[in-house]
Amino acid sequence: MNPVLLTTLIALINVSRSAAHVGPLTEDPVLQARAQARAEKMCATGTFSHEGYQDAFTGLRYRWLGENIAKGHRDPSAIHNALMNSPGHRDNILKQEFDAVGVGTSTACNITVELFGGR
Repeated sequence: MNPVLLTTLIALINVSRSAAHVGPLTEDPVLQARAQARAEKMCATGTFSHEGYQDAFTGLRYRWLGENIAKGHRDPSAIHNALMNSPGHRDNILKQEFDAVGVGTSTACNITVELFGGR
């Protein structure tokens, strides 16, 4: 886990949301831990998929769920730009129903996971 990368990604997400006139996301430490676990699991198993992402929300009271995944980038701006240039990922970043985010990263495999929740 790279705390500077995670903090920077959340800041970039909120800058994009502000530009779209959408409220900011707050960091959820439980979502962050679960995003971190997903990134590390993908790295350890050699997978890269949204399959099963809903399991990361087990026991949480979010009505709206979403996940972004990125691979191959180390720089937070490159990660964020790649996600913003993907329509589905961009929709998650800007979805007004979301109010929380958790970000995890596996630096060994350059995998980043963003989990979004909305109440």
